[in-house]
Amino acid sequence: MKSFSRFLVVVGVGILLLGAGNAQGETLEEAIKYVLQTNPDIRAIAYNRLARDQEVIQARGGYFPTLDASASYGKDIKKDVSTLESDRVTTEPQSKALSLRHNVFHFGTTQSEIKRQKARVKSEAYLLQGTSENVALQASKVYLNLLRNMELYELAKENLLNHERISDQMKLRSTSGVDRKADLDQVMGRLALAQSNVVVTNANIADGKTDYQAVIGRLPEDLVKVAPMDSAIPATMDEAEQVALKNHPILKSALADLEARRAQYETAKRVNYPSLDVAVDYKWQEDVDYPEKYEELTASAVVRLNIFNGFRNKGRIAETSHLINEANEILNSAQRQVVQSVRLSWEAYTAAKDRVTHLEEYVKATGATTEAFAEQWNIGRRTMFDVLDTQAEYITAKSDIVKAKYEKLYAEYRVLSGMGKLIETLGLRMPDESIVESELNKPTPLPSK
Repeated sequence: MKSFSRFLVVVGVGILLLGAGNAQGETLEEAIKYVLQTNPDIRAIAYNRLARDQEVIQARGGYFPTLDASASYGKDIKKDVSTLESDRVTTEPQSKALSLRHNVFHFGTTQSEIKRQKARVKSEAYLLQGTSENVALQASKVYLNLLRNMELYELAKENLLNHERISDQMKLRSTSGVDRKADLDQVMGRLALAQSNVVVTNANIADGKTDYQAVIGRLPEDLVKVAPMDSAIPATMDEAEQVALKNHPILKSALADLEARRAQYETAKRVNYPSLDVAVDYKWQEDVDYPEKYEELTASAVVRLNIFNGFRNKGRIAETSHLINEANEILNSAQRQVVQSVRLSWEAYTAAKDRVTHLEEYVKATGATTEAFAEQWNIGRRTMFDVLDTQAEYITAKSDIVKAKYEKLYAEYRVLSGMGKLIETLGLRMPDESIVESELNKPTPLPSK
């Protein structure tokens, strides 16, 4: 038994170190910072955001003319069959041309398209912020879970040591005939259960490390305990809700999508208006019928107006109108989800906070009872099983408060994430690709019921 305990101590020290090479330890902020830089989901959205920047550049191309160059070369063989003698003439016609085209006016089509693409850039940038918030919350969860599992493992080892101490005393008392062998057998059974709990909590640590690697992207190092963030939590749930409705990036992304759909509708309407284009062509030709060599410069202005297009334009306008309604409903749905998330997180936070307060009193009471029962057992006023029961209850109480404290910590992070403030509160910055040039109009809060 003693050798088994020494083995557990060695294993426990190794688990707590986890990465002794890092003398300073890895804080939660450092872990989340690493995730924001390397997470594949974040990087994928970041590249999509950069791609949409290029779509803005393409839309701005409507302001500029197009210039094309062309050249041709060939052979022209002609034979006069009207005479008795065949006269064959071979020429090598060549031509070169420069063509300039420019749309002068199309009732704001280019402006509407640029506005649409800029709104899509904002949408993706805010989506990147929202994804970063969610991934940061996931990272905090696996970080806290691993710390919690480590503390539970230490409590399981403490419980085992208590059982080993009792079993050693019972062996002496049984050998001397003071206690019955049946009592010793029961103690040994409880000792085996305590050993099993150590194995389970050790396995939980291994699972926590696997989850940590899956979310963070690397194995955990020497983790640092996390301080509570109560000071960053609003005073009331309604205040947290209002902050979320004004600040959450997913709502801003949905609002940007709505703005893009409206610009798309404006673009679709422009096809019903005339457009003005200018064209300039300059041609060089050699070895042609008449004359053999000449240059030509033509310039024109063209007004175009589509009169009938098989109802395609009408259908396109109606389609974009429905897409606006769709985007508006998506925004309303996002508002409801954000409100639900904040409220659930707030309720979990307040419940965990109250639970911690009660469990602290419970731990004090069970600790005092355990000490009293141990003293009474030594003088024969309590049985060994009374002592084991109170010690088990004390360990359970300490395990419960460990779980409750980490639940409270995670609930705090949930509230901050629900408000879109987790990364900011941790003193970190969003990925560079999530920077938005200008803020959109804030989404309108849902009406109170």
